[in-house]
Amino acid sequence: MNNHHLYVDLIRHLLSFMQMPKGFVSLLLPCLVPPKTYTEDTTVLKFGEIANMIYWPVKGYIRAYKEIMPEEDRMFTKQKTIDISSPGRMAFPINSFINQVEADYFLEITKGSTVIGFSYTSFIALSKQMPEVALLILKMVGLDQNNWLLKMEMCKVFNWDGYLLFLDHFGMEVTNFIKQQDIASYIGMSAEELYNTPQILDS
Repeated sequence: MNNHHLYVDLIRHLLSFMQMPKGFVSLLLPCLVPPKTYTEDTTVLKFGEIANMIYWPVKGYIRAYKEIMPEEDRMFTKQKTIDISSPGRMAFPINSFINQVEADYFLEITKGSTVIGFSYTSFIALSKQMPEVALLILKMVGLDQNNWLLKMEMCKVFNWDGYLLFLDHFGMEVTNFIKQQDIASYIGMSAEELYNTPQILDS
């Protein structure tokens, strides 16, 4: 593997959850899917499919969304963003990946993002060699639940204050990757309400 430096932050992140046995890193590295940069917004998991990959954004963001039918127009579906994974935070549908059941939402890697992958097959094989890997995944699930609670708090604040909290949490760079209407649906605003926010923030 020629790009060891790209994995340093990933390894450091994993080891922050728990101390792993000697040999963990050397076993893990061959199991990782090499970094891939996406040139277009790409849906890597659809509703009803079984998740077979954990994604680690080295750069960029990963968006989880559902398709809903707005009350005002039941003829067409609309995307509602339900979660965003920033650089350094793994993205995977927990229940679908661990229990190998159908996912209840979509997963999209945004244009310009660079992502490292870890497959379910590799997870099972590595867990058999080193049972602590399964415990590590469970600890990661706990972090995801904490992030969900933080998101709930963020979405209690509406209008510009909610957008400012969003930018404070995800960083201004998120606007280069996540479309404005998708940010709006995440924080409970309409795209129209959010449209003039950058001008207001700059004024």
